[in-house]
Amino acid sequence: MYSRTISQLKHTLRWLLQLQLKRSAHRGFTLIELLVGLIIAVLVMIPLLSLAVNLISTDRREQAKAITEQDLQAAADFIARDLQQAIYIYDSVALTRDLNINDEINSGIRDQIPPVIPVTHCNDANLCIPALAFWTRRVVEDGSPIGSGNTTQDCTIPSNRNFCDDTFVYSFVAYYLILAKANPEANPVTNSVWSDTARIGRFEVSAGVTNGGNELVELRLSPAQSVKERDAGYGPFDLSLEGDDIRSKMNRWDGAVNSEGTTPYPAEAYDNSSMQILVDNIDNTTIDIANREGETLPRLVCPAVDNGTGAESQKSWIQSPYYGSPNPAPNPAPTEAATQFRTYSFYACVNSEQSIAKIFLRGNALSKIRTNHVNSTDILSKARNIFFYEKRSALFPTVSAEVQLEGRLFQ
Repeated sequence: MYSRTISQLKHTLRWLLQLQLKRSAHRGFTLIELLVGLIIAVLVMIPLLSLAVNLISTDRREQAKAITEQDLQAAADFIARDLQQAIYIYDSVALTRDLNINDEINSGIRDQIPPVIPVTHCNDANLCIPALAFWTRRVVEDGSPIGSGNTTQDCTIPSNRNFCDDTFVYSFVAYYLILAKANPEANPVTNSVWSDTARIGRFEVSAGVTNGGNELVELRLSPAQSVKERDAGYGPFDLSLEGDDIRSKMNRWDGAVNSEGTTPYPAEAYDNSSMQILVDNIDNTTIDIANREGETLPRLVCPAVDNGTGAESQKSWIQSPYYGSPNPAPNPAPTEAATQFRTYSFYACVNSEQSIAKIFLRGNALSKIRTNHVNSTDILSKARNIFFYEKRSALFPTVSAEVQLEGRLFQ
């Protein structure tokens, strides 16, 4: 009897224990277990997320760098090809002085071109400055009647092309450094399709095709597409002016005077389409900002000028835009560019006498990634702004080229 009672108790205890174990199997994790698991998951996920963010950021920077390098090289190649076909190139003396028809040495073309004569993209002297200007020739397909005595054939009619020959016209071309804002440390520019730094613009005006005293259209595109006459605001240069050399005559170019010496269009404005943007994301870090941060902007040093006097001293290398007096300085010297233009990001070393130019460009890949986050309390933050610093110089690619003009003017 006693042993049976003991056996029943054991059976009852075994049944209760099994029931308790079954209940425990469905209770899940305790709160402490959940907290421990969550902490472990966070400790694992934070490095993984950080790695993913860094990989994405690095990929964006590398893509921006590669695209900026490609754009910069393409722009430099385009300018070099354009310049190679030129017949005359201006130095910064001509680009910073106004026309003075009676002064062979001090005359210039500043008041004959933008921004003094405004166009789209270049209507503010605080934001736009010429860096390179020259004359070139443009081929006009089927633009002139065949035969010297043929003055009646209209070459603008496609069916007359077999009776017309190719000819050329003179074009004035200038490249500009165009800033997004006069103060590079100002708040970002909003509602703009362009970057918050700077860009390069190309300005061109061309002559029309003259036939029998009448200005006909210049064919720029295929026969089935649009045609146009002489560009608004264009006037030819005049080599019949008094002067000892080509330079003194070209520096007295008057865009309002025609080939007969009259002024048929003195108030004629340039067409807005004459200025086009060549490349964006040009660096706008100024010399002053770099000096303040103990940095040195990469640049191409122009050869020294000849230590002559008057016009003789200008028959050598002169930087354009002109930042200040080298040793020795040209005499007379060009007008110095305003502080905001002293960036060494787009300029040329020009030798008008030898028809040679060296061009230098520096891009800013950071401007493709972010805007310039600077303000009164964070003006010097290297982490947030997009200015040049040596430690991140890889994001500021540079390109340079030296070009010998193939054409030349003769008196």
